[in-house]
Amino acid sequence: MNVEYINPFIEATQDMLSQVANAKTTLGKVFSRNSSFNGDNVVIIVGIAGDLKGQVIFNLRNESACSIASSMMCGMPVSKLDDMARSAISELANMISGNAATIFSTKKIALDITPPTIMIGDNIEISTTKSTSVCAPLTMENGNSFEINISLSDK
Repeated sequence: MNVEYINPFIEATQDMLSQVANAKTTLGKVFSRNSSFNGDNVVIIVGIAGDLKGQVIFNLRNESACSIASSMMCGMPVSKLDDMARSAISELANMISGNAATIFSTKKIALDITPPTIMIGDNIEISTTKSTSVCAPLTMENGNSFEINISLSDK
């Protein structure tokens, strides 16, 4: 996969986490992974269509999702991902993907995104349509993690 397809998602994720969750992040070592892998407790999938096709999968632990949702809801305590917290986390994925699509548009690459699909559970097995995906792990100042898994190809 072209490395230029990864950076807009990293940039958009770091910007959005900073803006809506007041969370500064550090990028870990980017790596490729097999098409099938186990996710954490919260997985959000956004489909990508247009000049590129595939999906972006955001992967995080329940504690991370609750912390982010709490920040997005003006500090309201969030101990479990109820409907409101799930909506906040889904909207974050939507904002990240929309901002990444805007970054791509400045490079003359047109993308459409699907509404986010959120899955919550234990040992979620994820299988992408491509043989590999690229994982960009982010660590927040509070120690929580937020993974971006990108599986895109040219049309």
